[in-house]
Amino acid sequence: MKNRLKARRYAEALYEVASERGHCDLIEAELMVIKEVFYAKSELVSFLQNPQQWMNRARIIKSTFTTFSSEVVKTLLIMVEHHAEKEVGSMVDYYVTLLNRDRCIGVGKVLTAEPLAEERLEEISVRFAPKFNFKRLKLINVIEPDILGGFKIIVNQQVYDASVQGRLRNMKKNFVPLYKR
Repeated sequence: MKNRLKARRYAEALYEVASERGHCDLIEAELMVIKEVFYAKSELVSFLQNPQQWMNRARIIKSTFTTFSSEVVKTLLIMVEHHAEKEVGSMVDYYVTLLNRDRCIGVGKVLTAEPLAEERLEEISVRFAPKFNFKRLKLINVIEPDILGGFKIIVNQQVYDASVQGRLRNMKKNFVPLYKR
């Protein structure tokens, strides 16, 4: 909990600076690369946490990310200085959440029994974006064998159930009197 709040504060501060300078898209791309570097079979986090390397941490960050914007490098330096290197992934995720919120883009998942074609996923995204009060939806297809047919969409803890099971449940509610349930 405490670590998530730290990550959120770093993301909010970085987003505020990026918005002021108009670098939101650039910083988003850089943060995605940084997230990969920190977590994709990289021992960078453990290396930075090694007490023998504490004096070299700033130099390592600066030399590793020389082509990145100063905002991102400074945020990383502050996070490493405050021993929050494990929270880089959470910080990146929250930054993207802030960016999507300002762009009116919802992120969610579509639960289906079988994989959806990319065209069908885009069609669902376009059709359901207004129902969730967004301009666009970024949907990820998740295979759920329990769904017999149809799909469920989950965006920001809101569920739209167009599955066979959901329809049967609704029919049961409508046809069975309350005292017999």
